[in-house]
Parts: sequence; C-alpha cells; structure tokens
Amino acid sequence: MTKSLPPEHVNLLAGRLSRDDIPAVKAHVIRVYICAVGTDSMTERDVFVENVYPKLRAYCKDRYGLEFQVSDLTWGLSAAEIENQTDLTPLRIREIQRCHALSAGPNFIWFLFHAHVLLNSFSLDEAVRATAQSKWEEVQAELRSLLQKGADLAYLDGAMDSESKERYYVSELENQILLGIEANDHPKKRCILVTRNIDDLKNYTQDQRTPRFAEIKYIEREDRFELDPDSAAMLERLRQRVINLVSPHNTIHHDVLWKYDEVIHPHLHKTYLDSLSDQLYKACIRLIDENAPLPELDVPSLCEEAAQHWSRCRYMASHYYKPDQDSPLQALRDYVTGASDTPLIVHGAPGCGKSKIVSKLVFDMEDTLFGEYMLVLRYIGHTPKSRDLKQLLSSVCSQITLALGASPAEVPIDVNELIKYFAELIATFPPTCRLILLMDDLELLLPDHDAHRLHWVPARLPPHVKLILAVHHSSYRLLNKFKDAILPDRSDCFLEVPSATVDECTGLLSKLLSSMDRGLTDAQMKVFREALEKEPLPLYVELLANVAKDLKSFDSADKIKLPTNSEDGINCLLEKLESRHGKMLVSRAFAYMVASSTGLSDCEMEDVLSLDEDVLNEIYNEDFHPRIRRVPYIKWLALKQDVEAFLAYKDADGVTVAGWQHDSFVDAVRSRYLTDKLVVSSIHSTLADYFLGTWAGKPKPVSVLGGKRQLVASYNSDRKVPAQPLTFGGSAGGGTGAVRFNKRMYDQVPRHLDLAGRYKELNSLVFFNYEWLYNKIKALSLQHIMSDLALNPSEEVSLVEEALRVSEHTVERDINSLPTEITGHLLPYYETHPNIRSLIRQCDTDGLRHCALVPNFPYLQVPGSSLQFTLAAPDEMEHFCFVRGDVLDDNNNGGEERLLVCKKRDDAYVNVFDLLTGELKATVFASNGELYITPNGKYLVIVDHVTEKAIKIHETATGAFLKQIIMMNHIDGKSSLYKKGPLSVTNDRLCAVVTITNSVLCICEIPTGKILHIVALDGKSNVCTISPNGSMVLCNSNGFLLAYDLYSLEHLLTVPIGSTPSRLLFTRDGLRAFLSNDKDTRVTIMHLNGKSVDMTYRAVLEDKMPRDSIRDLKISPNDQLLLIRGDVHLLVYHRGLEKIIATFTKPESVPEEFRLPKAHYVQMKFTHADFTKDSDFVVGTIFRNVYVWQISSGNLVTSIQAPIGIITDLLVSKIRSQVLTHMRGSKNIEVWNIDAAVRKVNTPDKLTDSISEFRLTSDSRLAFVRCRRSDEIGVISMANGSMVDLLTHDNPVLDFAITPNGNWALVSTEPRLKGTAFKLWNLSERRVVMEVGNVAGYCVSMNNKQGIVMLAQKDASYKSPFYISVLHTADGEFYEHAYMHTVTTIRSKPFVTENDQFLVINSAIEARSTLSTSDDANSVGSSSPTFSAKPKPCIYVFDMERGMKVTVCDAVSMKFEEHLQDIFQVWPCSQFNRSLVAAIFSCKDHQSSPDDDLSDGGYASSSSGTVAPGYPYGFFLLDAATGNLAQLCIPFPKPSLGVGSNPLIFSKDCMFCLDEQSNIFHIPNGDFVGQLSSPLNPPRTFVLRDTIIIYYHGSTLLATRMADGVPVAQCDVHSTICLVHVCPDDRTVLVGCEDGGVLSYTVIDPVWENPSVVLNCLPSREVGDHEKLGSGLTRRSWDKVEGSAPGYQRPPSAMTPFTSDKHLLREIKALPRPRPKSDSHAELGTKSQACSLM
Repeated sequence: MTKSLPPEHVNLLAGRLSRDDIPAVKAHVIRVYICAVGTDSMTERDVFVENVYPKLRAYCKDRYGLEFQVSDLTWGLSAAEIENQTDLTPLRIREIQRCHALSAGPNFIWFLFHAHVLLNSFSLDEAVRATAQSKWEEVQAELRSLLQKGADLAYLDGAMDSESKERYYVSELENQILLGIEANDHPKKRCILVTRNIDDLKNYTQDQRTPRFAEIKYIEREDRFELDPDSAAMLERLRQRVINLVSPHNTIHHDVLWKYDEVIHPHLHKTYLDSLSDQLYKACIRLIDENAPLPELDVPSLCEEAAQHWSRCRYMASHYYKPDQDSPLQALRDYVTGASDTPLIVHGAPGCGKSKIVSKLVFDMEDTLFGEYMLVLRYIGHTPKSRDLKQLLSSVCSQITLALGASPAEVPIDVNELIKYFAELIATFPPTCRLILLMDDLELLLPDHDAHRLHWVPARLPPHVKLILAVHHSSYRLLNKFKDAILPDRSDCFLEVPSATVDECTGLLSKLLSSMDRGLTDAQMKVFREALEKEPLPLYVELLANVAKDLKSFDSADKIKLPTNSEDGINCLLEKLESRHGKMLVSRAFAYMVASSTGLSDCEMEDVLSLDEDVLNEIYNEDFHPRIRRVPYIKWLALKQDVEAFLAYKDADGVTVAGWQHDSFVDAVRSRYLTDKLVVSSIHSTLADYFLGTWAGKPKPVSVLGGKRQLVASYNSDRKVPAQPLTFGGSAGGGTGAVRFNKRMYDQVPRHLDLAGRYKELNSLVFFNYEWLYNKIKALSLQHIMSDLALNPSEEVSLVEEALRVSEHTVERDINSLPTEITGHLLPYYETHPNIRSLIRQCDTDGLRHCALVPNFPYLQVPGSSLQFTLAAPDEMEHFCFVRGDVLDDNNNGGEERLLVCKKRDDAYVNVFDLLTGELKATVFASNGELYITPNGKYLVIVDHVTEKAIKIHETATGAFLKQIIMMNHIDGKSSLYKKGPLSVTNDRLCAVVTITNSVLCICEIPTGKILHIVALDGKSNVCTISPNGSMVLCNSNGFLLAYDLYSLEHLLTVPIGSTPSRLLFTRDGLRAFLSNDKDTRVTIMHLNGKSVDMTYRAVLEDKMPRDSIRDLKISPNDQLLLIRGDVHLLVYHRGLEKIIATFTKPESVPEEFRLPKAHYVQMKFTHADFTKDSDFVVGTIFRNVYVWQISSGNLVTSIQAPIGIITDLLVSKIRSQVLTHMRGSKNIEVWNIDAAVRKVNTPDKLTDSISEFRLTSDSRLAFVRCRRSDEIGVISMANGSMVDLLTHDNPVLDFAITPNGNWALVSTEPRLKGTAFKLWNLSERRVVMEVGNVAGYCVSMNNKQGIVMLAQKDASYKSPFYISVLHTADGEFYEHAYMHTVTTIRSKPFVTENDQFLVINSAIEARSTLSTSDDANSVGSSSPTFSAKPKPCIYVFDMERGMKVTVCDAVSMKFEEHLQDIFQVWPCSQFNRSLVAAIFSCKDHQSSPDDDLSDGGYASSSSGTVAPGYPYGFFLLDAATGNLAQLCIPFPKPSLGVGSNPLIFSKDCMFCLDEQSNIFHIPNGDFVGQLSSPLNPPRTFVLRDTIIIYYHGSTLLATRMADGVPVAQCDVHSTICLVHVCPDDRTVLVGCEDGGVLSYTVIDPVWENPSVVLNCLPSREVGDHEKLGSGLTRRSWDKVEGSAPGYQRPPSAMTPFTSDKHLLREIKALPRPRPKSDSHAELGTKSQACSLM
C-alpha cells in the first residue's frame, strides 16, 4: 500500500473502515451561543453584530477556512417580542448543545448585566394557556411555589434526585449558564463572560425603562419601586458560581452611567462600546487561535472526496429502518461475497429507500467481508467531482491507484482514454484483494461525454471485482439501456427494491414518534395505517410523523385530517410553517435553499435573507427597525428546527450546507414558490449578489413599508454580509501562508447570474474574466468551467468553450499555460469579437504573472473554424467509407453513420474512427487489398491487391475471416490475362466483373462466398452496379447495357447505349439511371420501371461545359438532383425539370497549374464534388481548397483551405454537416464542419518540413522561412502569422538571403541544370529575374543596405575558389558588382557586421608543403610561401565600403600564435556600436581528445589572458575595423562539437555565455559565476536584453530569468520545436517546428517593465489600423491569391528580358597593386580579374 500516506488516509481510500471510523459531516464552523436576558443588552449586542461579528467572520474564513456563526435568540427582536417569547427552552438547549458539539473555538458568551429572568415556563396544554394568558402574571408566583413544594416532596420520597430538584429552583438564565458553562468540556478555553454595572441605576428605579435593565420590586407601603434584592442576590450567586470556571483573560467588566432616553446610548457611550468591542474581538481571536485547527492543506483531495461520500453513507445508513434480514439487503451481501462476473443494477421507484439499503450494506461491510478488500463509494451529484463522467472516473481511478500504492499521475486526462483505463484497471485488479465499487443515484450523472450511453460500464468483471450501480426506474431510460444493451437477457443482474409494506411503515412511524417522546392511541394509529395503505413510502411516513407529533391523546380520531400522499403532505407542512413563521420568510428561505442547488449553510442563509427586502419588511413592521438591518438569528433557526427531520447536511466546497433530503421537497418548493419568473430572477439575483460580495462593506438601499404597504421611507443600510474574495489565506492579513480558493463563489455565481438574466455581468465577471477562469480551474477543475460556459452558449462563449476544450490536456498538465492557450486559440477573433478581445487583453496583462510569453500568431486549431478535428491514421489511407455506429457493438448509438472505416491497400489493418469524437475506435486485422463494405457495414469485402484474383470476406466488428472467393477457378481462360473490373455489393450479394479476353460477370452470396452465377459477356465491361433495392445488377458489354436478376439469376434486358460507359449511377428510388464516359460531355438517362426500361435518351452538355469532360456523377440526398463533375465545370441537373439548373466553374483566381514543394507542376482542376446533406449546396475540391456553392443562387458561399497538398479523397456526410478530406501522401484525415465554414477564419499554414532558418525584414514585417530538405521558402506576415507567399524551386534550397525591405531574395539551390544554382527573386513582381551559377554557395543578407552578398564557385572541383559578388537593388532594378577577390576555404556561413561595412568569413590559409606561389594572386585563400603542411585558421574581413579591401586575421596578426590552434565558431557581437567579431578557438597547449578528463567541464577559474594548462579552449573579440583583438579569454568553457551537439549560447554583448548544463560563464572575468536550474537543458538563446534565457524540449517552450533563475514562462506550442530565433526587437521569439509550423511569442517580464507599453506596439493587438496590421499583404494560399497581388504563374527563366533588366558591373582590367607590407592582408596579383557568374 501507499507508503507516503498515513495509515488513516490509506484506509479511507481503500474503504477499510469500521463503523466508528466512518467520518461524519465536518462542521467547518465556529459557533458561539450568546446568552443574554435580551432587553438589557440590546445596545451591546448591536455593537457586537455591527463591529465584532463581521471581523471575526473574515478572520476565521481567511485564516482557518471556517465560518463564524452566532446563535443569539433574542437579537433583532423588539422588547415586546422578547417579553412574549414562549416555549424557547428546547430550542435554547439544542442551540447550546450544537455550539458545544460543532464549534472549533469559543462557543459561549454570557452578557451578565442587572436583569434576571423568571423560572422556566413549563409546557402546558395550549388551550389552557390560551384561556389563562390574561391571568398568567397573577398565578405565576403561586405556580412556582407549588412546583417547588412538589419537588421537595418528591425529593423526600426518593422519587427525584437533588440535581433534578434544583432545576425547579433555578431560572431559565441559570439553566442556560449551567448548560453553557458548567457542562462545557473546557470553559476556560471556550467561554467568555461580559459584565456591566450601571452605577447610578438605583437612582432611576421609578423610570418606566428600568424593568428592561433590572428586576424591580414594588414597595406598596411606600408606593415606590426599588431594585429587587432577591434577583440581585441570585445574579451575584450565579456570577460567583461561574467566575472561577471562566478564565480571567476571558472576563470583561465595565462600569457605566445611565444616559438619557436610551440608557446605554450608542453615541454617548461610544468609548465604552468601542472598548467592549475591542476586548470581545481580542478575546474571541485568542480563543479561536488556541482551539481552531489550521486547514489540513496536506490532506490529498482524493481523501477529502472519499470522506464526503463516506459521511453521506453514515447519514443514510443511520436512517435505515428495515431489519438486517431484509431480502434486498441480503441479496446485496450475497452479490458482494459471491463469484458473479457482471455488475449488479439496483433499481426502484423514488423514495423506495434504495440509497439507504446500499448505504447500510457499506456501513456494515466489516461484518460482511473478512478478507482483504477495497471499497470505493460514490453518491453521484453529492460532490462537484461526482457530477460528470470524466471527473467521476478520474477520481475513482485515482483513488484505486493511490490506494494500491501507485501514482495517480498515470491516470489519463482524455475521457476516452480514461474509460479504457477504468476498464483495464478493473480487469487487472489484484486477485488477492476483493474490489467493491458502488455508485448510487446514477440518474444524477450529467449527460456530458455521452455518459448516459453507459458505454463506460463494463459488462464483464473479474470474479473478485463487484460493481453496484443504483438507478431510478425512469431516469433517462437508463434502466432500459442496462437491460437492452449492457446486460441483455441477464435478469439475475438486476435487483429491484420494492416499496415498503404497511407493517414496515407503521413500525417506522412508531419509531419516529418514540424518538420525539410522542405516541398515538390505537384509534389514531388506525387512521394513520389506512393512509399508509395508499402510499407505503418512507417519505410519506416521515410526513405523517410530523403531523402525529402535534396530536393530543384526547384528539378524536374522526377529526384527524391527513394528507393523501407525499406531495399533499409536503404542501400541508409548508402551509403550517407559513402560518407559524410568516409566508415570506418560509417561501424565500426554502426558495434560496433550492435555487442554490447545493443547499446553504446557516450563515449563508442568514446573510441572503438579510439582503431580501421582502423578508425584512415582513419581519420588521413600522414600529421597530433595528440599527443593523439583518434578519434575527432566531427566525431561521426556529424555522430550520421545524424541518430538521427533512434536511440533510453535507460538505460543499469547505462549507457545511443543509439541503432537502428528498427530491420531492425540491419539486414542491419549485412548484409552490418558484413559478413566477420575476421571483425566480430576484432569488437568483440576490444569491449572485451575495456570492459576488456585491454588498460587502457597502450599504444596500432599503425600502421600509408602512401598515398600508406603501413606501414610506428609503435609506441605506449595511447588512454586514462578508466579502467574497477570489482566494483566502496567504501570508497577508495574518493568513496561514497557503492560498485557499473561494470555491463557494466559483460554484454558485455563474449559475445565478445566468438564471437572473444578468448576462452582461456573466460575461465580464465569469466567461471573459481571466482571473476567474484561472482561479476556478485551479480551485475546482476545467470541467466546471465547461459547465459554466454551457449556461449561455452565445457565439463568443462557444468559442471560449471550444478553445478550452482543445487546450484541456495542456491546461490540466500546467495551469500556468492558460493565458497562452486562450490567446493562441482565440487570436483570430481579436479584432472582430469585443468580449474575446477583452479576455485576450487580460491574458496579456494579468496572465504575465503565470506565463511571460505572449502569442503573436494563432495556434493551428482555431475554435469556430471549420476544422473540427484531424484523424491521425497510422499510415496513409486509400479507401474510405461511412458506416453505422452499431457496427462495432450494440452499445454505440446505432442508427446513424457516425463511423469512418478506412484502409491502406497493402496493409491488412482496417481503422475505424468515431466522427463525433475524433477518436480511433478500433483497429481490425483483416487482409491486404482494396476495401469494399456492405451497406449495413457488417462485412468487409477485400480484393487482393497483388493478384486481384482473391476476394476475402471478413466481419467488420472483429475482422474474423469468413470466406475467400477465387473467381479464376470458375472461369475458363488464361490466368495471365486476368484483370479485375468493377465490383458492387449489397448486404447479401456481391457482383464483380473480371476480364480475360472478354469480360465475365460473377454473382456471389455474402457472407458464404458461394458463387451463384457466371455470365460470359460478348465484350468488355467497365461498369457493374446493383440497383438500390438490391434486386438486379446492371453491367455493360461494350456499347450494350445488360441486367440480371440477383435472385432468379435470369437475364432481364439488353439495352443499346451507343458508347462504352465509364460510370453508372442509380437514383435512390431506382426510377432513373445515369451513364457517362470520360471522352465526351453526354449523359445517358434511362427511365426505369421495375425491371424494365421505359425510355432512354442522351443529354448533350457541350454548351454547358465547353472543352471539358465528365469525370464523375453524384445523386443528391433528396434524390432529385444529379451532380456532373468535369475538370473545370460542375453542373446540377434536375431530374423532374429535366434541365441544368446550376453551373459552377473553377474560380478565376485559381491558376492553370501549380507546383507543390518537392513535386512537379500539376493542373488545377476539380478533383471531387458532392451534395451536402440537405441537397441545397454543392461541395467541390480543387487542389487543397474546398469550395461550397449554393445551388439556388449559384453563388460561392465559402471556401476552406486544407493543409498543403492535393485533395485525393472527399467524403460528405449525409447525416451531419461534416466533410472529410484526405491529402495525397498524408496520414491525416481532416474533418470539417461545413456550417462553420461560412464564418471565414484564417488558420495558420504550415510548410512541408522542419524549419531550419528565419530571415526578417528590417521593419520585422515579414519573416522568410526555410525548411530542411525542401525546395520552398515561406513568406510569413509577422502581424498574424499568415503565409503571404510560398517560393518553390526545382531543387532543395541550401541557403538564401533577403534585402532588408523584403523586396528581393537570393536563393541558393542544388542545381540540376547549368546556370541555375542561384535564383534572384523580385518579390514585388514575383518573378525570378536572375538564374546563375553551377554550384551552390552562400547568400548573405545585409542589415540596412538594400543588397545581398553572394559567394559562389564556378565549379564543384576540389578547392575551387569562391567568388564574391554584391547585388545592389533600387527602384525595382538590381545591379551585380563582382569583385576580384576569391576565397578558397569557407568553414561556416559568412556574415556582415551590424553596420553593413564588413563581410566576415571564417576561413583558413591553405599552406603548401613546398615553397611556391599561388596560381591566383587575387585568391585570399592562397598563402605566401611556407613549409607548414597544415592550413592556418584565419578570419577574412572585407571592407565593403573600401572596395572589398581585405584583412586577414590569423594567429600572427592577432599576436597569440603560440596559443591559437583552430577557430571553431565565428559570429557578430553587438557591443558599444563597434564592429566586433566573436570567436571560439582551441589552444595549442592542449588539444582535447576522447580520453581527456573533462569532468570539470573545461571551465576556467583563472582570469582571462593567462593560459592554464589542461584547458584547451579560448575566446576572443576581434575589432573588424582595426584587425586588433578587443578581448581575449583563456581558458574558456568547452564548446559543443559534432552532429547533434548543442553549442554554447552567448549574450548579445558577449559578456556571458551558458553551456549545455546552464552554467553561467562571465567572459570578462573568465569565471564561472552560477548555474540556472532548468528541466529543459540545454539553453537555446538569450532574449530581452540578455535577461531571459529561452529553453525548449519537445513541444515545450520555457523562459527563465537569468538574475534569479526563476522560470517566468512555460507553454506548449503543440508541435515538436526544432528552432528558435530572436527578432531584432530582442523580445519577439520565432519558433520553428518539426512539422513545418511557425509560431511567434513576445517576451514581457512584468517585474522589470510596463506590459502596456510593450503590448501597445504589438501588430497582432492592433484593431482597425490595417496599414499597421499589414493588411496590404496578400495572403497567398499557393493555389489562390486573396487581394490584388500578382497572379501566380510558373516563374519564367531569368534570361527572359523584363523591364528591370540586370546590369552587371565588370572590372575588365585589374589594376596592379603592390604586395602589402603586412601579412595580415591578402595577396593580390596581376592575374586577378573580375568574375561573372553568368
């Protein structure tokens, strides 16, 4: 079992609990009873409610997660109401006991002042009390005396003990004190005593207000009043009795004076009241801190979930009323202990007690099972995580996994994978342990994820695994689905819980009355028994018990009126409550309880009622209004006491709430109080205000109504309701340091705002509020957000929902990726949808705390776009077909065609996809060959793809082989001439044409494979089609059409058709047949009548589709239209009108031809076409585009862009608005929603291979992208990521460069033809204006000047030198300047310094073994005479502003030849506006070898400039302008060398570098200064002024702050990353992916910069400024141009003259130059000459 969890947690998860260990519902409350006389402490308790109570509530909630509740039964009542209170003793006792039992801190506060109360009011008969009410004051003293004498006599006789006798001598106040303090388990830690003395009270004994503050006595002889000395003595005695029980620290005393009218005046006694408030608050806080437990933050959420269901079990089992030998209970025990291998379905009518029975089974499980077992329990809907299928299965699987000692991290997130995991977990559960799974109230499971299909319920179980599912009879027809689909013909798997018998009901009634110390006479019981015979249900019994408890023994049975059924009983109860407590209070309290859906806690109920003006106006009349306008505590507590028997308690998001135990009460409350729409809206609006904290700390307007119910006054009053922050705790405000989320608010607010019709707030506070979304997902789950979004599915809300659904896996793995996921998926709607724009802006600002990466380009899967999902097949599929959903099993919602069956020809596996979910449902092993499927989808017919002679029949569901048909065995002829022809199948027949010399028609039976008939035809056949009713087959023999009956096998007819058809198509009613061929534009139309032909004629369509041919025919779903597809035309023919009603042609923007990357030019023509499901639209495909035309108007409605490629397969669903496309060479199948295609959403394009290089224009408007192993260069708009152009070439691109303005591009390729190695593109005219060169070379971009440097060889011979040319561009023309210098060796790609002055080349001087001179003195790769055999590394620096004057920087010129061994890497360095070149080199002192001990990483600890033996590498900065070293660092960290290595990364100023392990090396000091901790080593690049390090691994992009090593961002780019590139602004990062995708992110560190300033400059966040957005750029979809860009045509040869002819500047004669004195310059000889590459 799990070692990391304590044993009590393990036992809880495993369900091995004894009865005593089963947890009860947690209280989550600090509950304090206020003991006071009532009239003498009204001001003090008002101050307590006003000042102390709110602060204590906030403190307890924030620090401990507890509610602070006050039970003061006299607060809020007028003096008259307090004096008239009767029969409250039971309620007071109950409340004190509840405070003792539930409170986690102080539980009793006594306000001991002057007043005292009389003795207990004993319960008398109500009629007697009514008669004696007027005389009660007179007889009270006499009655007290008699009771006391009776108690004395009883004590003397031994019938009463002394403790009982004392009760008759104590007052009610004393009784409360004895119970509250003396009976307290720890009064010094639980009780507070507050005393107050009015010093001059004796001076006011004659005042009429004095009786409110003290007992007075009338002195008749003196005709005056004085303070009652007996009462004063009793109070003093009581005070002395408890003074030692209460801690002195918790005793508060004040002396005050009488102040005018109010005696204790809120303003005149402000000093006293403020001091009292402060002392009370501090005393309560001290006791709370001493006693209240801190939140159990280390308790796993799974344990909390399990504990809540076990608490429910304890409660339900305690209400079980049947004997243990009850047959359903015993049947359950037999199932648990037996060897059944199926689930058990427990069912019954609502109210039959099935939940109590299954709870009783679980409660007594320790007496049922004695071996090793695990019990997992779920009451569906009892907790948020048990409401929907995904969270239910996830929590169950995680609980089992954790209890077994494994990690719940292996539980999958995807619901389909989760269902599979659940089944596998059950199937592989250890056989040494018995597993019992119990799920009650299955009907409460939400229908999400197709939960009610019950496909997640395993039909077979291991013998040691038991699954009990309890369900109502009629809910969602679940019981029928179990019987029909899951467990057919298995009556033993169903257990019905019958209704209770009358005897059981009467027994239960007697039991309930006995618990209330009540009973019935025999005559009365007879009346109740007769009523129970009509409805013997436990609920009805409980309602009758509520009536019976008020009956008197002398009440006549004839006059007893009982409700006729449960519904009537509930309504009678509600009527009685309305008369007792007030109709408005009862209706609103119960309405709020039901409307909340989860129930409300006592504090919540009191707060909500205090916000309801109608309730308060009913409670407070015009004569009394309290200072604090809140509902009196006693109002709700008294009402709740009267319905306690029908309430159930549970934990709801950290709060103990009360709700109706029976759904019948919920229904009754809805029908009685929640039918008026205005009332319902008001109820939910008040709840929304409360859980939003709208009125916290804010006065709410008050409307006080007078006696005539007219508005008489209006003012504002603070209701003292609590604030509702998003989170509690934290280190601020005295919190625990751990953040707890306000789950109640997250759970309640969305639903109430929706039902209140407050949609604007719902949008701003919930749906489009980033903080809300982030915190709610973290507090609850993403599924809760999905449920919220389903409340009001507007367009924008639906887009957010879809974005979150697509991001589900990523967000559940890392919640901090939420801002990038939302932005990336919704960015295309930024400009057009204001709410989404607001949400993205919040992600951009508030989301930076969680992820400092801001997406600039949308992600590939955009919500609301027409792409529903992509089906990922294991290989490229070739055969596709729709089949019914019940093909695989009977539990799959049969009827409709929801499955796609696809197969590759030379693969035996058949793949089945679910078109509703996008999941791969099954992979069936069958045979190799072409795939055909019977119309019912039951059988696969596969034609051998090699010999085409064998036809195999398999079952679709299992792939089981049934029969093989070899037609050649039944045909005479040479097998070598055998050729398969057309084939057609029905559910029981197969017709195939094979050709040897002539064709043969074969008719076979399915599935037996029996050959029924062989027909030898006179000619060759191209068509073979079975009629729609399956009765006959039609095939051709040359120009004749023949028909045969498939059952009688007789020849039916022969019809001459004049030409050989290529296709034959029937209408679905079988009354028309259409034939055509590929050679002309004629359609043959046949009118059929059963098995005869009435008429045959031809429709000539040459005028409708000139210069075209018919390629395909399709019939519309309504059977009225024929679609005729040509190469460039689509015609719609109406069979009734017998004419063409619509013509669609290829869009003009589509070119005649196009060449894909890595392909040849192909013609652009229609490849597929079909009707939509409603027959109103035509779908056609050209190249990668899907077009949708409306037939009635003839207009092009919309178009869809599929991925790069040619659409080779198109399937249009006839059931739903789905279109499937498949591209040539692709494993993926795209599923499109044709309805969503009307909303045009551009999704990002991808290139065809992994990204290898980025080049940006100087204004960062465009990015040019090169792929590995591809002949394409993509041009991407940096404003939105759309591809504005794709430059394709004949050969793979090896290098390229662009001018800073992006108008010109030079591309180097692997040439196939001479003179085509380099291509110069004029992108403004989109033309190749120059083709030159025979060998690929280098293209170098400049930074500011509009030019490109080209380095090329004349041929590919050994050591052929590179010639340097500069292409200058201006005004649409280009000029080539070829220089005389050549370079023999180029070791890495050259570059130009930032100021465009110097061209830098990492090279080597080729040395000669004998003394000689260079053949070409102008070759800078040549060397002076030398005897060295090895080439010397050097760096060539060409000054492009001085005629390419060259400086050779080698070891000698840089003056450290004794150290320099080799130069590995050279790159530009940006520092102090200098033209610096950075380089890493190896030292001569020690060359590394594989045997070197590099355990220290090669890091230096010495300062730069000194050579430390054993360190083989160094670093230098070279000033390109002077040729001098600017910095030298030896030793230096080891660079990563070789294929697949990860080089060191450097800051832009070359001050720091990081190695593969993120060790930081400070170059100026030559010291290792630290290390960054990152899970994604190695580091990739610096960004944001060298303050942020970028990492990536797989699809994860990570940004870490260098200063403190804190990760500031991590996101999933949804594709494997292969390249990151930092843009010139030093904060925008381009991400290239293996699949050809390109993404862009902006890095913003909110700690050091103002995000708003950065965000205001992002092009992707601009609205309306189309020039800034780059809308002038045309989005080119390769085969189509949107806008006014030049039309795409095949790029012409560069030799073709254009208006911008090239001009070549040639130096015909070189000027002789003397040999430079310095060896640092290249030699130039007389043989140097200009070199043209043309």
